[in-house]
Amino acid sequence: MLNVITVEFDSALPTVKPPTFLDVGVSQAYLPWEQRLDVLLHTPQATANLIEESIWDAVNHTLIPELEGLPFVEIYTESGQYVASTIDLPHRLGTGYLLKNKHARLDDQRFREALRQRIRDQGIYKAVFTLCPMSIVLGSFYTHIAGIYRIPRVLSGEFVAENAVSMPTGGAVHDPVSARGRGVKTEHMFAIEKDKKKGGEKDKAIQKPSEAGLGNIVYVRESFKAERYIGRFVIDTRLVDKSNLDAKAKHLIQILSEYLVRRLLSDAVTLRTECYLIPKAEKLLKPLAELNTLEQQVKEAIGECSDLFSKVRVVVPNDQVQFAEEEDGTSATE
Repeated sequence: MLNVITVEFDSALPTVKPPTFLDVGVSQAYLPWEQRLDVLLHTPQATANLIEESIWDAVNHTLIPELEGLPFVEIYTESGQYVASTIDLPHRLGTGYLLKNKHARLDDQRFREALRQRIRDQGIYKAVFTLCPMSIVLGSFYTHIAGIYRIPRVLSGEFVAENAVSMPTGGAVHDPVSARGRGVKTEHMFAIEKDKKKGGEKDKAIQKPSEAGLGNIVYVRESFKAERYIGRFVIDTRLVDKSNLDAKAKHLIQILSEYLVRRLLSDAVTLRTECYLIPKAEKLLKPLAELNTLEQQVKEAIGECSDLFSKVRVVVPNDQVQFAEEEDGTSATE
């Protein structure tokens, strides 16, 4: 079954800030048949991350109470330090933290070998559902096992600003110590550069104050104003329906996907700073049941599947993961 859910939003601010992609900039396209310019506000992969964040308790490293009992694989050090889980890791159950980790164990053998054997014996949907149903809902790839193993997303979403107009802006970072940064001795500061010979990083001397973020620094950015802000979600269970999953497992995937959409859109959606979208109540999610109804249904579905679940904790050596903060000069991509 394939359900398409379209939601229209108001912007909490007069403008929205789309993502800026490396080597691409803002993703925008002119539609000649509509005579309008559309701007991408959130990709399907970023929307999957947003959904995961909405159900993850990052303080206690577990799912929210409404999804209690839903299994996922968690990774801890021998001393009990939380590392990550298949909810907050890229590629979920297909992550290299499990499938390329020689210390990760499952069924008393290396994790990747055990998962490969489970997939061969049970089929990929059954093998993955037992360990992490969210790896079916939001998709996962198992190229570390074999290139043929993958599960396409059941739930996909995207946000777009339709008929958008660019509003370039800018400003300046004002340094209260020195406008030119010349009042500070830069030899006390350093930058990070790649060490090509050793394949690592090393400190390098600051040549000018702006390299350390000193002085008044002018910047340029681009925001947009649009006629409509649209979010569209697709719940596609057709491959799940054809799989060898039990009927109750298929039902859980369906109802969990519906619940995740409804929960995400039950309040204003923050895509990033300067991009706050408020669902229009009169046009909200008519194909879906109310949030409290779906919440009850997903709890019941999780309970009915409890005999199919395996909660797995992987333990790795204490020295495998360094928990030091990232050095200045590093950046994350969406």
